Amino acid sequence: MRNVFVCCLTVLLLGSVANAQLSTGWKSHDLSRAQPKVVTASMKPGGPPSDAIVLFDGTDLSQWVSSNGADAKWKIVDGAMESVPRSGYIVSKQKFGDCQLHVEFASPKTVKGTGQGRGNSGVFLMGEFEVQVLDSYENPTYSDGSAGSIYGQYPPLVNASRKPGEWQSYDIVFRRPRFDDQGNLTSAARLTVFHNGVLIQNGNDALGPTNWIRHKAYEKIAGKTEGPLSLQDHGNPVRYRNIWVRNLLEPEQPIKEPAEGVRYELKQVEMDRLVGRYGGHRIQQSKRALVFMFNGNTPLTLVATSPTTFEFKESAGTLQFETGADGMISEAVIRLDAAGVQKAKKTN
Repeated sequence: MRNVFVCCLTVLLLGSVANAQLSTGWKSHDLSRAQPKVVTASMKPGGPPSDAIVLFDGTDLSQWVSSNGADAKWKIVDGAMESVPRSGYIVSKQKFGDCQLHVEFASPKTVKGTGQGRGNSGVFLMGEFEVQVLDSYENPTYSDGSAGSIYGQYPPLVNASRKPGEWQSYDIVFRRPRFDDQGNLTSAARLTVFHNGVLIQNGNDALGPTNWIRHKAYEKIAGKTEGPLSLQDHGNPVRYRNIWVRNLLEPEQPIKEPAEGVRYELKQVEMDRLVGRYGGHRIQQSKRALVFMFNGNTPLTLVATSPTTFEFKESAGTLQFETGADGMISEAVIRLDAAGVQKAKKTN
């Protein structure tokens, strides 16, 4: 019974692998694929990495203006910027699209007001999509307006708020909306938010730009690719510090399947002489293709370039068969970018 099960499982694996294609267009472990850019992380928790744009380091408001373009009217207190009631939003001079944002904030230590009237502010990505700032420590309000909500749309998964006056952090990964050439939305803005290190928004697609009672339609910002970071004045003296942003690279685009070597149409007799066990590996036939069972259990489809040389269909590397003095297949030379070079004697 066990042998029947193993046989069936092998057939299923071979069938699925024979048709598998990586959606990236790359073979796995291809050493020619571009290396990631090197970024040096900060030695200080919450500190800006080497490629970050620091928007506020506690010294001045030179990176900010009021929403009308005039000088920012917020004040600096003990290395933090503090909202001045009725002074208006504060807006970054630089604009951003896809980005990673770190911002720290503190509501007033002395509690005044309840619900939305307590430590209220907000962080706006592209000037359009708000992550709510609120003193939500033992302060009930409508859930899609509590701390860490995508305001008016998605409540946070959990309430990770600290006590009034204590410093807190948001780490936000933002993917801007995409539009086609006619201004039609092709993908919504997406937000992932960590509050004090706790995941509270898990890649939610914004229903539209933030508005108080009802979110605005994407048509209002059709074609927009970037915008400033905005911090809201909502009448409460909320403080902010250690604000930095990283522009995110566009995701790697899929490429066409890498060109394989000149294909060779194997004859059945040529397949038969290759099938067998090579150390801890096996060569099996599946329909008109050979499959290399790496370590006996990882199926890799082979593409012939000659009667004795092959490429792997899904993974970068080659497989070459050597013959002995008698002309019979004697060993396989396995070159996998993920595992280096191995030689395996044919044992049957």
